[in-house]
Amino acid sequence: MRLWEVLRQRKAHRRRRALSRAVWALPLESRRAMLGALESEELIVGAYTDRRGRICPMLAAYRRGARSGAGAFPNAWDNFGQARRPRPATERELEILRAVLEESLPAPPPEHAAAPPAVVQPAVAEP
Repeated sequence: MRLWEVLRQRKAHRRRRALSRAVWALPLESRRAMLGALESEELIVGAYTDRRGRICPMLAAYRRGARSGAGAFPNAWDNFGQARRPRPATERELEILRAVLEESLPAPPPEHAAAPPAVVQPAVAEP
């Protein structure tokens, strides 16, 4: 493997890690809203919105009720997509974002989980 290929792979890995850290730093409500937006919105890289009305994932989460600070996510998302100007997010970029978001959400409780054992109060003998 050539030196420039190694350096390019390291940069790509750093961009993916920065995106992952930025997602994990978001509040849980923002991550859930962003995951919901992946299903129904046409998302972009490189700006909050474009002339066609497409939006970035953070703005989509905001429009879905997640009223929190954006933190490092917008810069990490744009760096990850190597955007120089607004453009639609590729399927691969959206798949990676979906995977990072799903990984960051807590696991739902299993459906067949046994009920917690009932707490039995010891009988108190009266003197």
